[in-house]
Amino acid sequence: MFPSDFTAASAVLAPILLGIAVLVMQRIIAGWCNPLRRNPILSLLALVGWVLIVAGLFWPLVFVWGLVLVFSPIFVFVLIELFRRHRVSQQYALLWLLTIAAERSMPLAPAVEAFARERGGRFGRRAMRLAQLLRAGHSLPDALACCGGLVPAYAMATIRVGDESGALVPALRQAAAHENISGSQMSALTGKILYLFMLLLFGYGIVLFVMWQIVPKYERIFQDFGMRLPAMTQWLIFLAASFCNNPPCVLLFLLFGLTLIFLLVAVVLRYLGGFYLDPPGVSRLVRRLDSANILDGLALVAGQQRPMPEGIAALAREYPKWNVRRRLRRAADDVQAGRDWAESLFRRRLIGKCDLAILQSAQRANNLAWALHELADGNRRRFAYRLQAFLQLAYPPVILLLGAAVACIVIGMFIPLIALIQKLA
Repeated sequence: MFPSDFTAASAVLAPILLGIAVLVMQRIIAGWCNPLRRNPILSLLALVGWVLIVAGLFWPLVFVWGLVLVFSPIFVFVLIELFRRHRVSQQYALLWLLTIAAERSMPLAPAVEAFARERGGRFGRRAMRLAQLLRAGHSLPDALACCGGLVPAYAMATIRVGDESGALVPALRQAAAHENISGSQMSALTGKILYLFMLLLFGYGIVLFVMWQIVPKYERIFQDFGMRLPAMTQWLIFLAASFCNNPPCVLLFLLFGLTLIFLLVAVVLRYLGGFYLDPPGVSRLVRRLDSANILDGLALVAGQQRPMPEGIAALAREYPKWNVRRRLRRAADDVQAGRDWAESLFRRRLIGKCDLAILQSAQRANNLAWALHELADGNRRRFAYRLQAFLQLAYPPVILLLGAAVACIVIGMFIPLIALIQKLA
């Protein structure tokens, strides 16, 4: 018994110890790196370390498949939600602290240092590093960029634009109020998306297990009894045999599963604020949200009567999504070449045609800042409506597809059991 117990304990402890070692190595490397520059290797090491630790903690549950199938989706979703709410509450508490301190012309470094001592933990250590950088004379956007994760990534772009346009206080207040406006709605929509992907993934796993393991053995059992199977059962066996004996079908099915897993991980990381790469086909859906963030940043520039190219260039340096940063850089180049800034944004598909017409009218009427804010709010509302409509259209086909697959499997495997029971009776 001892070797098996030792093997099981090693299977649990090895990933955990390896993950701890990776995190320690990440902290050592972080001490050698320049604190004023982002290092993606450090983020990758931290991700690998925590994945190994979580895998080691969840490994014993693999031997209890019933508990995994029933409770793991609920537990994972609750864990994700708790982690996100805790992180968001810390981020927006720091944002409101910076907002109040800036509005009252208080020194930011002592306020952040007091906040770090009160919070403690990893977030508190990052906040303490932010206070040290502020005391060293770094600007708030540069210091926040060196201490990644203290504020939401979209707030970083707003703070950068506000700092460079002389509107830091309005930028901080705008970034702090953003979660109060759209946070609950986006949380509800993201929860529906997570449920949809988890439903697809678990349905995929069940169908794969039945077709690969159960159906071939089922056929052999009934052949031993010399019974003729119903048409639906024969069709199910034909599909299983075609799947198992056809490598291209197996490859396509596995690629479909890997795609589902990738999309689920991408949605979870986007929900947690650590992933900003849009999968193919999603960029068009979230374009309204990107337009709203860009228009909010430019509203700060317009409110200070500063040139729009400065705001576009600042957004191009700090926006979290690389494809939007690339289009912003191209729009900035167009403006430098003499094109109107609104036409440049429209040409690079950063705003819509209606947005362009309203901005041109507002510029002639000298109320550009108000128009930019209103357009940003309108784009966020339209994004929420579009996402809600997409989910309402996606839910029925997914439920019907999974229901049809389950019905075919259950009927195809239950009817022969009735015939077998009657024959044995």
